[in-house]
Amino acid sequence: MKKKKNKNKSITYKESGVDIDKFEIILNDLKKEIVSTFNDAVIDNFGSFSSVLDINKLGYNDPLLLSATDGVGTKLKLAIEAQNFDNIGIDLVAMCANDILAQGGLPHFFLDYIAVGKLDEKQIKAIIKSIIRGCIISNCALVGGETAEMPGHYLKNNFDIAGFSIGAVERNEILTPSLVKEGDLVIAIESNGIHSNGYSLIRKLIDHYSIDITNDKFDFNNDKNIAETLLKPTYIYTDIIKKKPKNLKLHGISHITGGGLIENPKRSYGKHLSLIIDCSTFKIDPLFLWIKEKANLDWYELFKTFNCGIGLLVYVNKQNSSKLLNHLKNINFNSWIVGKIQKKDKNQNSVQILNYE
Repeated sequence: MKKKKNKNKSITYKESGVDIDKFEIILNDLKKEIVSTFNDAVIDNFGSFSSVLDINKLGYNDPLLLSATDGVGTKLKLAIEAQNFDNIGIDLVAMCANDILAQGGLPHFFLDYIAVGKLDEKQIKAIIKSIIRGCIISNCALVGGETAEMPGHYLKNNFDIAGFSIGAVERNEILTPSLVKEGDLVIAIESNGIHSNGYSLIRKLIDHYSIDITNDKFDFNNDKNIAETLLKPTYIYTDIIKKKPKNLKLHGISHITGGGLIENPKRSYGKHLSLIIDCSTFKIDPLFLWIKEKANLDWYELFKTFNCGIGLLVYVNKQNSSKLLNHLKNINFNSWIVGKIQKKDKNQNSVQILNYE
């Protein structure tokens, strides 16, 4: 006989799977670390309904506001499988901060959104702490966020994260496609591995070849297991603008994310121009060659999916190229002249990649 349900029994929010009090405890435990990211423009109203910012305190004369939002894609799935969340928050900040950088600006404020099936205190703290580290690297204030507990929607230990950033740039310093000219040199800045794009393909390879990400290692990297290699954090490049000499004029920046070296660069210059990338100027990381071999990709598909070791492309005239390379060396980024901008002929592509074999 089916047991009758007590219709008069009170069913609380907590019994439905949402524990508001638990997150309040987590937030209070991390308050000191979160507040440590605040800059002079943040009006401290921790725990209020919205963040209050005094843009005059940022020191701009004629600012334009910049905004960006992004996630980390299915790199998050690998982090969950490896139970390694030390860097995923850095990735989240980097994806937004570097997009703002591509317009010549700096990120100043960051917000996060974390949606989980069930709140795991250790996991949430690790994620937020890594976001805090990303904010410190980018000199960005973590001014707010939302953690949503959604039982029944995110199954088992699955969750998702998203980031939102607000930045600024002086009106006369914003980078637009019209600034990039024929004859400009293109400086490549090294990535920290794959960064945060192409992981659905990588996970497909891991499944297809039954790879144990926590115990197996790549032949070309015996220092770390495969998970550690694949979960290296995205570089945050904000020092390029923050510490740039005033007399160094940049024409454009491309952040190499989804779409790789094929789709991203052409967002930074006019349709009448073409970028020539010379692969003989650098050695492609063995990790990307491993992916190419295991997935049986042609070169075009590899370049369209992954950054292939280039996190940013910076466009500059010849007179400023040495100055830029010295600047990048001073802030500890490996960089080199990877190509040039030329006028595009009628049947040419916007990006031409040479000497890759």
